[in-house]
Amino acid sequence: MYEYKMKVLIFVLTVFFGTVLSGPAPRNEAVPEDDPEPMKYFLVETSPGVYQVEDLVNAEIDTRADETDITYHFFNQRDPLVGVDIKSNNIDALRNTRFSASRESLFVIHGWKNNNESDVNYHVREAILEKHNINLFVVDWSPVAGKNYVSAKGSVVKVGQHIANFVKSLASRYGLRVSTVSLVGHSLGAQIAGNAGAALNGEVDHIVGLDPAGPLFTVRNTDERLDPTDGKFVQVIHTNGGLLGFKSACGDADYYPNGGGSQPGCGLDIAGTCAHSRAYVYYAEAVLSNQNRFVSEQCSSYRDYGRGNCKSNDKSVMGGYSVDARASGDYYLDTNNNSPYAKGE
Repeated sequence: MYEYKMKVLIFVLTVFFGTVLSGPAPRNEAVPEDDPEPMKYFLVETSPGVYQVEDLVNAEIDTRADETDITYHFFNQRDPLVGVDIKSNNIDALRNTRFSASRESLFVIHGWKNNNESDVNYHVREAILEKHNINLFVVDWSPVAGKNYVSAKGSVVKVGQHIANFVKSLASRYGLRVSTVSLVGHSLGAQIAGNAGAALNGEVDHIVGLDPAGPLFTVRNTDERLDPTDGKFVQVIHTNGGLLGFKSACGDADYYPNGGGSQPGCGLDIAGTCAHSRAYVYYAEAVLSNQNRFVSEQCSSYRDYGRGNCKSNDKSVMGGYSVDARASGDYYLDTNNNSPYAKGE
């Protein structure tokens, strides 16, 4: 067991440093005939400094995902701290809340092993409701997300379809317009957001993918992952690409802070936990800011960005509730080591 864990650690370190040094493949490169060989395992940081091996080859697979496994915690600006639990079979309970179909609606979708109380939901919910009077739904799919990674990953299409059906129910019961709906997802939640958007025929206003999950997802198979057709506009923030996050461009505009692989201030970050989480931290900071200062430059690579070769290219701000829908392509920027992370121009 010791030798096995050491091999895993060496493998993860190789992937980690390979990601840091190489960065994401440029968008304009031809898609390779075959995707890279899929991961066989990765490390999970179960508590600070404590790691567990997640086996992606020999895991038992359970991809059951029923509508009853999903709870929608409804919040609004008047009640930002106490949510109302809504299920697909008690959607009429929204009539006793301040839900209004005339307002914009945002669905926040957590990742693997998370739930409605996880940091991603707290950061995003608090930031959004401090600034915007909207309908906010925190999607809790923890009965499925709590399974092993292979099973949870295998359920993203079903969970996305369930969320889409819930949105359709809001449309039929309350007159909600799908074009006023946006989706924000972290890790596996970003891939679920893509599937929900696809099931809604790409009619949602926008999707923000916060470091979409990477393990077992491929460039070629867009049917189960986030891609530009899933919404009217898809923005992606890559912070741990090649390890826990998806490395390749998968949106209309893809942002690679600090190169998109590792993040300053995270230390060695062997399992990628810190860098993976920075995606929603950056997003929340951008939402809260009176002036979004995550200014990026369109560029072909982080190396060219660092050399100053892209200063005359288009600029765009990363994150924020109102995303920069004019942006297109790959963008790079640097951040500070600590909060506030945005450096400005």
